[in-house]
Amino acid sequence: MPKAELETLLASASTHIHVLRVDGEAAGFCEFNDVGQQAIELVHFGLVPAFQGRRLGPFLLDQALRAAWLHQPERLWLHTDTYDHPAAQSVYGRAGFKAYEQRMETFPD
Repeated sequence: MPKAELETLLASASTHIHVLRVDGEAAGFCEFNDVGQQAIELVHFGLVPAFQGRRLGPFLLDQALRAAWLHQPERLWLHTDTYDHPAAQSVYGRAGFKAYEQRMETFPD
């Protein structure tokens, strides 16, 4: 992403980024778009590989979702794909997400 585009994204009041730090080191993050709107999107969520498998993902997701719901949206949504970590679906399900739609999309390489 070009630097100017990143600066604009980070400066937006509707973009919220939650960073999980372990002993001062960034271990993972959640990014929400459209905060303050009726529908908030969880755009990015993940952990640095060195911190995976330590139950930090569910902790980070829980804390970030609690903060997002404080803005009282009608819904909070995300989309997943085949590039997600194999445990992602179960983590999202335990966090309360439910499948809304499922479809297969293909994109040219």
